[in-house]
Amino acid sequence: MKKNGFLTFIFACIPGAGQMYYGYMQRGLSIAMILILCVMAATVVEPLLFLCLVIWMYSFFDTYDLIRHMAAGEPKEDSLLVLGNYGEIKKLVPQHNRLIGWGLVGFGVWALYETFISTWLYTLLCNLVGDGYAYDIITGIPNVVIAALLIFAGLKLLGLHPEKKNRDDELPPYPHE
Repeated sequence: MKKNGFLTFIFACIPGAGQMYYGYMQRGLSIAMILILCVMAATVVEPLLFLCLVIWMYSFFDTYDLIRHMAAGEPKEDSLLVLGNYGEIKKLVPQHNRLIGWGLVGFGVWALYETFISTWLYTLLCNLVGDGYAYDIITGIPNVVIAALLIFAGLKLLGLHPEKKNRDDELPPYPHE
């Protein structure tokens, strides 16, 4: 079934809507939900707004990629982007417990900082350096921490992190163990 090109463009500009316009309901809903969760997280962690832009761009180009695959006669399967099949959820979650745990710890630390630590630190810094500098420092700390974590994660993903060096007295493991 041929779809309207103008409507395709309009729906492609709305994350998830282009996929749903072409019948990929699960894929479109998962993109929309990922964007909504990212926007919600960006209200607390402002640098995540960049990730929202990346999700929007992915959704736009994914719509046209789906059209290309459909036109070639090899349509992609409609499934959730993040979790895949529902049966896969139980297999996926235990493998990423550490990642989920660190994410929860990070949000917990962030909440404590916003609720208690920033107020106390602001009062302390006002007495030491003045009101204007204290505000700049307090609002800048979370951005610096998030930026440092993003840089660290990026370097780790690129494999540019420093390798652990073996001490001379450590032997490599026996190959048949």
